[in-house]
Amino acid sequence: MTLLTASALAAACGGSAPAPAAAPKAATVTAPVKEATLTTVTLTPEAEKRLALMTAPVERKEIVRTRTVGGEVIPASGSALSITAPVAGTLQSSSLPVAGTLVSRGQMLFRLLPLQASERDASATAQQAADTATARREMSAQKVRRAEQLVRDGAGSRRSLEEAQAELAVAEAELKAARDRVALASRGDVSGGVAIEAPDAAVVQAVHVRNGQAVAAGAPLVELVGLATVWLRVPIYAGEANAIDRRAPARVLGLGDPSDADGTIAQPIASPPSADPTTAGVDLYYALPNANRRFRPGERVAVRLTRSHASEGLVVPKAALLHDVYGGTWVYVLGEPRVYARQRVTVTDINGPLASLSQGPAVGARVVTDGAAELFGVEFGAGK
Repeated sequence: MTLLTASALAAACGGSAPAPAAAPKAATVTAPVKEATLTTVTLTPEAEKRLALMTAPVERKEIVRTRTVGGEVIPASGSALSITAPVAGTLQSSSLPVAGTLVSRGQMLFRLLPLQASERDASATAQQAADTATARREMSAQKVRRAEQLVRDGAGSRRSLEEAQAELAVAEAELKAARDRVALASRGDVSGGVAIEAPDAAVVQAVHVRNGQAVAAGAPLVELVGLATVWLRVPIYAGEANAIDRRAPARVLGLGDPSDADGTIAQPIASPPSADPTTAGVDLYYALPNANRRFRPGERVAVRLTRSHASEGLVVPKAALLHDVYGGTWVYVLGEPRVYARQRVTVTDINGPLASLSQGPAVGARVVTDGAAELFGVEFGAGK
């Protein structure tokens, strides 16, 4: 009651209650400037000529959309090869293969000295049989010559000549077979060693033996893998599998490559169907040329897949895109003559020389292509 009476008296005397204090501002912006004010460059005719600027119009086109997903490089089917010892023996090598090195077709990897005498002396035995067959053939040839002479002199029978000719034919057949056995045994050296060569150009994946080691028949010696062509396994969500054009080639980029890089073309291949139930993913396979061995088995890469259906949207030449240090993407738009405004764009996809935009200049606006980087430097003081 007393407080109400005091308030009434104060109001009657012409007094007023104090106003509440204003809340402090959470942030203060000093000298705010609009972005458009900072992103306009006006050139003189001489500067425009020196920069040799070229422009292209913003267009609306029906474009084939792509989807970038992760992929794994794996050895191609049939490219992995394990070389084993054909017989038991001791390995001899002047230069033992090293894992990671490239070997060529027919390159000597090991020389295997068989342990059994029959195998060790195979070359010598074959040569001995060939020498014996050669001597027998010469003797039969002499018999034929004597029989022919006797027939000409009237002192020999025709039957004796035919028997000598038949014996010569048998001796020539034996000599041919003996020479074939020598050729088969020629892979070994004079000690009977067997040369173990690389069947094709490949990379040494693993070496399981060392020089001078005794190995059993069938023991693994070295593993090779061909990397001239590798496969690409691309897992995608099963719900999006029908949205991917499986007949179209894919573009493969390393994880460190820029997003607008062209990449390496990989062709789709037929392969056994595979999927992962834990991730609800299905696998697509592509053949990836790898002559320079850029890609390694097990490497993760970015794969740009083509969608099945095309869509319409804004496109500009890829050369018009500029990137700042914060990851923003920009283009320079020609307004009035020699006046260029830098405008932010949002890129949704790269399709060859064109970039698809979800946000950007209006259709018909002209953006700078050649000389865009120089114009960027002019704006920020790196050029004149």
